[in-house]
Amino acid sequence: MINPFFHNIRAQILSELNQAEKEIVVAIYWFTNHELFDKLCEKKENGIKVSLIVHNDFINNRENGLNFQKFIDLGGELYFSDSDNPMHNKFCVIDNTVLINGSYNWTYFAESKNNENILLIKQENETISAFRKEFDSLKSGLELVNEVKKLTKFEIDEFNGLNSREYLANDIIYEAKATNRPEIVQEAFKISPENIKVQKEAIKLELYAKRKLKCSIGAGLKDNQYLVGVEKGTLLPVKITREVFTSADNQVSCKSIIYYGDKELANENKRMPNKGANGQIGGVIIRGLPKLPARKARMKLIFTIDLYAKLVVKFYSLDNGREDFYRVDIKNLVSELENE
Repeated sequence: MINPFFHNIRAQILSELNQAEKEIVVAIYWFTNHELFDKLCEKKENGIKVSLIVHNDFINNRENGLNFQKFIDLGGELYFSDSDNPMHNKFCVIDNTVLINGSYNWTYFAESKNNENILLIKQENETISAFRKEFDSLKSGLELVNEVKKLTKFEIDEFNGLNSREYLANDIIYEAKATNRPEIVQEAFKISPENIKVQKEAIKLELYAKRKLKCSIGAGLKDNQYLVGVEKGTLLPVKITREVFTSADNQVSCKSIIYYGDKELANENKRMPNKGANGQIGGVIIRGLPKLPARKARMKLIFTIDLYAKLVVKFYSLDNGREDFYRVDIKNLVSELENE
């Protein structure tokens, strides 16, 4: 039995969830609706097994979003997909006898604005079983989340895995592979010029020459510590994030020199030459940090090296968004791989 629904979809899903007796599995890209979430939590409290896969981005995982930690604490199984391997499904299997599948994300926007659909499928054992097996396959490639770390509003772009520019660029990459036209890869790079994930796809599909880093690149920290951002031998392109903290109470600024080399102490390595946007030689600095106890003000260093050996270091506060950038060409620190 297959029934389509185009209106009042949330109410239909709630009705089916309410009848669950043993197990609910949900794979949904975006999930913001509290009523649907509360129903899953209620079912979990009543002893029903509930497993959930959602995408880890700011829409789902933000301070004022759904309380996924509550869901975990109740015994629910939560898995996050990421931007490298986004889970874009929208389906739910209930008691291995009911399948809900369609275009509908479990969001207020989908319910109130979009033209959406779901198919409610019952008594179609082969189809329902296939979706249940797919859920197990999806979660086998993901880690079970035990503690949810909420994303800040300053991390929106970092975890934004779905936009028109990126989608088109990736589509061109796959077109180049499918049609054996590697020359069109450059078109993809032009559409999304700073997108490391697009460049990685080109490498993965063997449409572009492999290059690697000849030495480590990192940042100097307090007491001459050397925080390695990108390790020697790393294949390009690459994007690595490191989280750091203030070292003193009421610290309102933080400066870091960028080095290249593989010595343990920062100043035993070589400084990056050119000036950053703030005028600091080979470094980044944030001013105006909130006055907090030591290690409470959080910051991120993001090291990005593209296929053309352009290094960008972004340094920003997770508390107030203050940021700085450092950019430099590092072709001399990169070598091309042959026959690999």
